[in-house]
Amino acid sequence: MNVDKQPPVPARRRYSPWAMGAIVAALLALLLQGALVPLNLAAAVMALIGLRQIRREPSRYIGRAFCWLAIVLVLILAVLTAMLEQTAPEPPAQHRVPDEAHRVSDEERRIPEAEQRLPAEEQLAPEEAVGDR
Repeated sequence: MNVDKQPPVPARRRYSPWAMGAIVAALLALLLQGALVPLNLAAAVMALIGLRQIRREPSRYIGRAFCWLAIVLVLILAVLTAMLEQTAPEPPAQHRVPDEAHRVSDEERRIPEAEQRLPAEEQLAPEEAVGDR
């Protein structure tokens, strides 16, 4: 038997799984408007791992553009989130520490003895309290 030996066909280059994961994570972070910082970091890390994988095995993997696109998306989201992030609202006046100019002294804060209210039982006249016993 005469069999022609053909050289093996090289495997088709395919997209790096890390590159695909990075672009999916970056698009998901874009949909969530950059609210999940760990997702943004994960997309950037996956993109860097994907670039490393493509550099080590260029005959097997492609997807360098996806990696760079994911990194750019994450950076843009980080910058926009930092620019648009609202500052903490000012607490209500009752929870704030007063300024020195508006501070009330302890003497002004005390209620005069004539205006102090007694508990309900002691507000009764003495003759009514004695009669109930």
